Amino acid sequence: MIETGFLIPAFEEADELVFPEIVIPQRIGEVLGIYTDPKNIAHVLQAFGAREDADLHYKEDQLYKRLTVQEHVAFTKRLYGAKQSVADLLSILRLEHLCRERVKKLAYSDVKKLHFLKYYVSSRNVLVMEEPFQNVNHLTKQTLIQRLHEMKEKKIVVISNNLADLVSASTVVYRLDSKGLKLLDVKSDKEESLKSEEFTNEEFRVDKLPTKNDDKIILFNPPEIDYIESVEGEVIVYVSGNGFVCSLTLAELERRLIPLGFFRCHRSYIVNLQKVREIITWTRNSYSLSIDAETKTTVPLSRNKLPLLKKLVGI
Repeated sequence: MIETGFLIPAFEEADELVFPEIVIPQRIGEVLGIYTDPKNIAHVLQAFGAREDADLHYKEDQLYKRLTVQEHVAFTKRLYGAKQSVADLLSILRLEHLCRERVKKLAYSDVKKLHFLKYYVSSRNVLVMEEPFQNVNHLTKQTLIQRLHEMKEKKIVVISNNLADLVSASTVVYRLDSKGLKLLDVKSDKEESLKSEEFTNEEFRVDKLPTKNDDKIILFNPPEIDYIESVEGEVIVYVSGNGFVCSLTLAELERRLIPLGFFRCHRSYIVNLQKVREIITWTRNSYSLSIDAETKTTVPLSRNKLPLLKKLVGI
């Protein structure tokens, strides 16, 4: 149930409308994802920053680097009046093994856990997070997602330009662009799951997959492809970290590529199973696949697709 909607004014740049006036739904216990370009994120954060009931998580938040991890957690506990003990907070963030380490010596992923702590213990009702999963390792991402979903009394907004992260972490995902705020259908994939099983045994032959880059048509051999993504009706084929637009629909690609070792892991994604390195569990109902490509990439795995994937890889 929507309790409130937060109004964000229209944003213009160089006399051009970047996005119109929007209302962001807010539901207690829901992790709401906003998928948008980096240039839009600052404006949304600025609007939320005017609210007295909101805590903002900036990706460049600073820490007291001379403190140890345990000292930093103790300081945050006192500052926010957290009820949990220091030991419990260290355990919640999976930092107990680093309790005596100086913050300045921490790996980036562990720094992000400490960034997150003050929002986990915050008494404010609204949490707004900028790219909380950017460049962190899988274990840290898993920890942060689990903690987010424990905060049932909060209204949580996660803003990112990485759709796969938002699908893994969020209850509902919206896209923000020049047309406004639009709900993305990234969770409804039961019907697609049944279609995948129908296609599994069909025989097709694919020699080249056509894509576009500006005015050029580029042909890829299927084994070169890392994964394929569909966003707002546009299909993007990813090869070595670069995206190429494809005129075929995801359903057409699925029919052609499944006999070649590809898998429809989500309503919006197809992966090359030869490139899958890990199956990652974020929460009981949220999964991702780690792609072994030139850039660190994860794509969402639907809960309904998990049994079929296990069967295919012999788990």
